[in-house]
Amino acid sequence: MSHLDEQSKELLSEIQAMGYESLRYSIFNDHRPSEWETRIEFDPKSEEYEVYSTMDRASITGVYRFSRFEDAKIRFFRNLDLTVFRYKQLVKEGRSPPYSSPLWNDSGSN
Repeated sequence: MSHLDEQSKELLSEIQAMGYESLRYSIFNDHRPSEWETRIEFDPKSEEYEVYSTMDRASITGVYRFSRFEDAKIRFFRNLDLTVFRYKQLVKEGRSPPYSSPLWNDSGSN
């Protein structure tokens, strides 16, 4: 198993443990970015991990680059945490998040 496969399994396991399966994310995938997605990629040329989120029309917000997987993993989960926080705030304000998830659509959650 390659190191990216092992790292992917580690990330997926933590996503499941956190209950984040309904979020839009991409882990080391070659497909084009989708809208409202948090991504972690590995650039073999620079040997750097890249973590970023997309918005509407898959426009990219700031790209963070890391030489160590652990640092990239921390940023990846920070982006996911911020997604949940922001969309809960939108729901609380009576506004609609860009996509549905039980993480913020549950009317009993804070």
